Formats: sequence, C-alpha cells, structure tokens
Amino acid sequence: MFAKYKDVVYQCVIVAIGCAIFGAGLDAFVLPHKLVSTGISGVGLILYYLTGLSVGSWNVILNVPIFWAAWKWLGKRVVLNTLYGTLMLSWMIDLFSFLQYDMIIKDPLLSSMMAGITTGLGLGIVYRVGGNTGGLDPIALIVRKYYGLQMGSINSAINCAILLVAVGVVGLEAVAVTLISVYVYTIITNKVVIGFNQRKVAFIITYRTDEVCECIINKVGRGATIINGIGAYTRTPKQIVMVAVNLLQVNKLKEVIQEADPNVFILITDAQEVIGQGFTQPIVPAEISKQLKSQDITTEANNNVVIDENSCNR
Repeated sequence: MFAKYKDVVYQCVIVAIGCAIFGAGLDAFVLPHKLVSTGISGVGLILYYLTGLSVGSWNVILNVPIFWAAWKWLGKRVVLNTLYGTLMLSWMIDLFSFLQYDMIIKDPLLSSMMAGITTGLGLGIVYRVGGNTGGLDPIALIVRKYYGLQMGSINSAINCAILLVAVGVVGLEAVAVTLISVYVYTIITNKVVIGFNQRKVAFIITYRTDEVCECIINKVGRGATIINGIGAYTRTPKQIVMVAVNLLQVNKLKEVIQEADPNVFILITDAQEVIGQGFTQPIVPAEISKQLKSQDITTEANNNVVIDENSCNR
C-alpha cells in the first residue's frame, strides 16, 4: 500500500522542505528591511505593509481565484498540487515570522542577495520534484494554453506591474534593491531545477569519423552518435558526430578531436539537461548493449543513421 503512494509522499516531503527554506528566507532577509518580491508573494508583501495582515494569510487569499481558474481550465490534478504547495508555503512563511524581528544582516544589499539565494533554493527544490506553490504559474499556464504566449513573457509582464506598484508603497530604493534579489533568485532556481552539473553537446563535422570516434571513446570516455549529412555548398557527403560531455571534459574533447582531424569543424552548445545511461541512469549491462547493437544495425539500414552502442553504455 505504501509503495503505491511512495512517490506522492516523497514529493510532499520535499515540497515541505522547499517551502520551509523559502519561508525562512523571506522572513529573515526580506521583511526586516521592508523589501518586496515578485509574484503573488510580492503582492502579499505589499498588502502586508499596508494592512498588517500576515503574508501567509494574504498568500492564501490571493490564490483563491487562481485555484478556481486552475480547476476550471487546467484540471483537478494541477489544482490539488497547487493547493498543497500554496498552503504549505503560506504556513511556512507565517511559521518563521519571528525571524523578521531580528535583523540577521544589517546591510540591505547583502540581505537582498541572501533572500535571492534562500528563496531561489527553496522554490528550486519544489519545482525539481514537480511541485507547485500557486501564484503566477497557473495563470501563465492558462494564458499559454489558450493564447499561445510564453510563460516567461507572461511572468515578466506581471512581475513588472507588481514592482511598479511596490514603488508607491516601499519606495524606489527598496524596489531597486529587490531587483538584486530577483536576479539571484532566478539564477539559483534555474540551477537547482536544471542541476549544477551543466552539460555540453558537441556536433563534430569531419571526414575522419572513425579516428574521431575512437578518440572520443578511448580518450574522453564518452560515447557518440554518427549522423550522415551532406554539405550544403559542395553537396559532398559528410558525417556528423554528436557527443554529450560535462564541463570538465570539454577541453579534452577539443584537444583529442583536433589531433585526430586538424581540419575538423566543431560546434559546442549548452545542454539544459542530459538524461540517459552514463548521466542520470546506470550503465546498461553487456547483454542489453548487444541487443542495442542489433537494433542500431537495423536503424542504419532503414534510416541511414549509425548510432554507436557506446553512447548508451558510457
């Protein structure tokens, strides 16, 4: 019975931890200096400064119409997820409210940076396990679903409006300091969600495919995928070797490839996330590797694309 709900219990626990970090950061580093924030919590802070009603209470009140909209347009599952995250976040903000009366960091700039780190870490943990704390996310999902606008653009537009209103409540200086917190918060959230071990993907165009692949496999320790292509200008058949590496392997990759083919053309780009054997999953056993090899031979015959089996077991 427990195994059936193990993932749900795990998500609930991690969301609670993330909300606790967010709430503690907000109370310890934002409220003592009368700074603001973005999103629904930012509106809650503005209303708290105007009315004295707790930020957590305002967070619940402001999310009520969002719950209704999410229920109507996004479905029951999204609402339940949002409801739990919102209630947990609101409770944690009020639970740690005693921190606002003891100014841990005197400098507003440093306090703003710490606010960005703690709140970004907290929400990053929530988002990483698929949690949701309400606020602007359901609104952005609804607008994207029915109007095709990007979530980032929607959130940015609403947040700009919130900060403009905040200028009239806490002053321009406090809002300017808040921008530092927002910047740090965005970076930390993305890092936590995506992961600190960012990957790179290299596309290698060469006439010495075998030598290049041998160097990648034996000297860099990564697998590769070979894709057949044609030069746009010369119409000459070429082969493109694609390989995913971590940051520490980038220089080594460039070095060994250029040794194998001095005339190689290399395109290296960021990979937001790499999922699979050798990165997020264990290496496949030799038996499965043999099965993959036979499948790859079939793929080569049908699609003219060769996939090195080492790309799956390294």
